[in-house]
Amino acid sequence: MRMILVFSLLVAAVRGQSYPGRIGVEVADQPTAFVDVGKILRRFQLASNNANAPADSNGWPTSDAYTVLFDYRAVPAWNPPIDDPVAFQPDMSGTYRLSFNGQAAVSASTGSTIQNQTYDVGSNTTTADLSVPAGVPYLVILTFSNTIRTPDAGTNTGITNLRCIRPDYPASQLFTTEFINALAPFNHLRFMGWLDTNYAAGYYGDPGHHIIEWADRGLPSDAWGGVRPGAHGMPWEYVILLANQVNKDIWINIPVSASGADPADPGSYVYQLAVLLRDGLNPNINIYIEHSNEVWNPGFTQYTWNKLAAKDEVASGSSSLNQGTTNVELWAKRRHAKRVFEIGQIFAAVFGPGSMNTRIRPVYAHWTIFPADYDSVLTWMNSNYGAPANYFYGIAQTAYFNDHLAARTASVDDLLAAMRNDSDNGKRYADQIHSVAAKWNVKHLVYEGGPDNGGGSTTNIANRILANRDPRIGDLLRHQISDNWFASGGDLFTYFVLSSTYSRYGSWGATEDYRIPVTAKFNALYSLMDYSFVAAPPAPTGLTAVAGENVQLSWSDSEGATSYSVKRGLAPAGPYTEIARTSDPSFADTTAVRGVTYCYIVTAFQSGIESRASNEVSNGTQSPSGSSRLRYAPKPGL
Repeated sequence: MRMILVFSLLVAAVRGQSYPGRIGVEVADQPTAFVDVGKILRRFQLASNNANAPADSNGWPTSDAYTVLFDYRAVPAWNPPIDDPVAFQPDMSGTYRLSFNGQAAVSASTGSTIQNQTYDVGSNTTTADLSVPAGVPYLVILTFSNTIRTPDAGTNTGITNLRCIRPDYPASQLFTTEFINALAPFNHLRFMGWLDTNYAAGYYGDPGHHIIEWADRGLPSDAWGGVRPGAHGMPWEYVILLANQVNKDIWINIPVSASGADPADPGSYVYQLAVLLRDGLNPNINIYIEHSNEVWNPGFTQYTWNKLAAKDEVASGSSSLNQGTTNVELWAKRRHAKRVFEIGQIFAAVFGPGSMNTRIRPVYAHWTIFPADYDSVLTWMNSNYGAPANYFYGIAQTAYFNDHLAARTASVDDLLAAMRNDSDNGKRYADQIHSVAAKWNVKHLVYEGGPDNGGGSTTNIANRILANRDPRIGDLLRHQISDNWFASGGDLFTYFVLSSTYSRYGSWGATEDYRIPVTAKFNALYSLMDYSFVAAPPAPTGLTAVAGENVQLSWSDSEGATSYSVKRGLAPAGPYTEIARTSDPSFADTTAVRGVTYCYIVTAFQSGIESRASNEVSNGTQSPSGSSRLRYAPKPGL
């Protein structure tokens, strides 16, 4: 059984100044966010030669194939020595529930086993248990042999709709409870990594890379995140579902090659995205909009794409990008700002009058060490599009502090001292950019910030990782955010990143596993946000339902719970919508429609933190699995 870490820690008294409502977090690529880990599987490949397997329009294999379900090994376990001196990896042990449409002989890698496999011909569904033992390298590869996609198909025809449900979770739940609770303190969520913004955009004009249309985007029904040309990262629908569940503002990154420059073009990628967000998000959720990510950075393909697009625009003879200059780099910087303007105008047209710089918040992000560039570009924007404050909510920078790899044999003490020195040195750039923001009457934001010990070098890597686990890293993080950012007049700060394992590529995470939110970094963020960590209460147990005049629900009290959320869905298994909050361990559903089959679950809350779900009930007869069904029978004559 997978061990679930439970904490009862309360953060000690807040030290120093706090900034509730002003700190967000980069969600990044959080594979363990989903109850169904099948949502982050890799592209299916052929066992014979590791080539990509033939697939249907949603990426499901049309032949025998294998896929990497997840890989949480320490870097680089596949090519030792491992960077991390303790070789930390998140605990992924336990028994997962597999299901897919079709038939296959299923096998698993690295000591994991497939058990209790059955096939139901009526639904064409195979189910099985995937047992992952504790203490093994957490790499799971699933191989599907002798596949039969449909009952009347031949062999070697593939499978569809693979799901793998985490231990102790209902299949109807989308995000893990621990993930949702880890996001609770933050003001906003940035989705750069989640959306795979740094995808290989290619060169402007290359076939397949020129422009991404809305039809090219990823869908929740896709097997993996790259089925179509624009299917990078998680589907936008998951951004909406997550934001609504935690009720947080979102910071989104528009693909560099997304179509859409004119509010009068309703078919463009940007326009259709705006419609999706308008119609799907809670109306109180604000949207920070960034054009791609670090378009200034030559290390990313979006830099090259944008630069060549700027050259092409100038060559057309109808551009103002080259106004007063032949500097191609400046053309590219101007085009980047222009795209933020264009995208913001489309969103404002979709969301309606009064939305610009209120709910719709376009952000111009650039390179921190060149403060003069911000003013230069905003001066050009002012002359061509009017006052920037009319269409830019703010300008943004990074706020990292690192060890510069200068002390190659430095101790943890010396590394922390070097990082503090770098934090203090970086303040002068922030102060200069703040002056630019004040000049143009826009906000000054951080799109990414925190400790930066990446770069890919293995030099002194053990100490660099240990420095990020040292209790003093929390004080250093507080110093960076409080003293060197907010005290200088900065506005929102976005911490990078919620969780990540530590390696040569960075020790970014506030935690190395969001199920363990009591690290020095997380505690520092808690205190900065004036937030006390409270462990989730136990899940309610013994939920029962009795049909009568109403549907009467009751359950056992959950220790420490201050309220309960009653959630209802259509049988079988949801999806669930909250229908009531109550302080009592019982509820009468007076809105249930006679003749409709419902299912119910209940969760407990303590100080805003939600528990896992109770058992599911429906017809009042408990099944061996703990779930049940309830038919709310109509009255005679109805």
